[in-house]
Amino acid sequence: MNGEKRSARPNPNTGEPSRAVRNPQNIQSRPSQPVRSQGTDGVRPRPVAGSRQAMSQNPSQSSINRNPSGAVSRTSAVGGTVNNTRPAAQNQAPRPIQRPAQMQNGQGNAVQPTQQQLTQQQRRTVNPSAAQIRTPNGINAVSDSDQSTKQISPAVSRQMMSTRTTDVADLRVKDKPKTEEKRDSGSGEGGNTIISLVKAIVYIVFVCVISVFLAVTIVFVGNDMFAFVKSDEVVEIVLPENTTLDDLAEILHENGVIEYPSVFKLYAVAKKDNQKYVAGTYTVTPMMNYSFLLAEFKEKIDYGTVRITIPEGYTTDEIIDLFVAEGIGTREGFIDVIENGEFDYWFINDLEENGISEDRIYRLDGYLFPDTYDFYKNSSETTVINKLLRRFGQIFKSDYKAQCEKMGYTVDEIVTLASIIEKEAANTTEFFKVSSVFHNRLNNPWNFPKLESDATVVYVIEHETGERTVDLSYETPYNTYKYNGLTPGPIANPSASAILAALTPQATNYYFFYSYEGVTYFSETKAQHEAYIEQFKNQAASGTPANIPEN
Repeated sequence: MNGEKRSARPNPNTGEPSRAVRNPQNIQSRPSQPVRSQGTDGVRPRPVAGSRQAMSQNPSQSSINRNPSGAVSRTSAVGGTVNNTRPAAQNQAPRPIQRPAQMQNGQGNAVQPTQQQLTQQQRRTVNPSAAQIRTPNGINAVSDSDQSTKQISPAVSRQMMSTRTTDVADLRVKDKPKTEEKRDSGSGEGGNTIISLVKAIVYIVFVCVISVFLAVTIVFVGNDMFAFVKSDEVVEIVLPENTTLDDLAEILHENGVIEYPSVFKLYAVAKKDNQKYVAGTYTVTPMMNYSFLLAEFKEKIDYGTVRITIPEGYTTDEIIDLFVAEGIGTREGFIDVIENGEFDYWFINDLEENGISEDRIYRLDGYLFPDTYDFYKNSSETTVINKLLRRFGQIFKSDYKAQCEKMGYTVDEIVTLASIIEKEAANTTEFFKVSSVFHNRLNNPWNFPKLESDATVVYVIEHETGERTVDLSYETPYNTYKYNGLTPGPIANPSASAILAALTPQATNYYFFYSYEGVTYFSETKAQHEAYIEQFKNQAASGTPANIPEN
């Protein structure tokens, strides 16, 4: 209508250009949204696709007519005919423009379609199905009614393409978060697994630390309560008047007798202690358990104490008689404790591990250390023997044991040798020379297989008969004139000096000695030894002193 004409479009069937020219200005733009009719509740009814009558009845719609030559013309509702002639496909009816179908609610009334429904309808219009794609032969497989959907205004087409592009972009944006969501989900699961593992490790470590702490605490508290392994150092405790349980626990703790005063107080409460402590000075040791400590400071019957001195070199029988004479224990009770009592000392364990000879007189011979002791008169046999054994452990030091091993002897063999030295020497100044005689004989068993000690025979005779006599023909494994080497066990309880002499003998060439009137004479040869003996006999017979040189 404005003088501009478009070039004729070729006919897809004949290849000739169409005579109908389409003016874009004469094409009425179709609204993208449906227009409501005034005075009605619903939307304007949409003409049924493929009906010519429906389109002609609506004056606001443009109608499409076909001329005899097959060209399509459109009549505008504004009042002009648009020359929009184009060749039509053979045997195909024109297709009206498809509009969004009106929707009805549950009551049958028309409902305005939503923007999403319009967008979906436009997407179906812009994206034809596979049936609308032109075939290789140039023939469109869709009907004219479907082709008519392509005849839309440029504005509507741009709006539809914009909507489609936006939708595709939206789809792409939506796809990306799905992948990221999976990736994030996997990362989150891995992180949760690591966190759970760390929590489990922390929990296990926490439980182990608490268990170790509780175990160590129980061991230390139990040792303090029952005094399993504690010092035997004597501690002097002074209790003032009106001493309470708190005061007593603090005093014991300050003096190193107990380690845990709070536990001591709980123990006293559990034992229902009456907390009536007698003021005074007490002698206690950490070896006393809580029960003994509580009883130690209470009022008790005074049985009296006795101080007993055990002479050096006393035999076990003599020690038993000494205590019984002081009113402590019985002979039978002492013998049972000595033979069968259980004592936790390393030297007793070594003795039993090395084996005790069946010919041994007493199991604890040699270990009842001679010293001065204070005892209650009502002390038990076990208390007495344990106190003597503890004192031996204090005297026989750890380096003494190492010296025994260096010399090739057991501890019991050295104690046995010390007991013989104790009985044979006239005084302590002779211990080391007497020790050298026995060591020289033990180290030269080919020439001197027997020790030939009178004291060993006397010990057995006195034990078995009660008489102190010498009979060198007496049959006993303790007779060193008949049996080689050491006796089955000690013949006395030696002193510290005798033990030291047995471990460190003097270096001499003496193999013989003879004691007369408190003096010991040593000889290197048997002839010299026999000469001494002859002179002593003549002296005794004539009453004149013999001319015997000093050793």
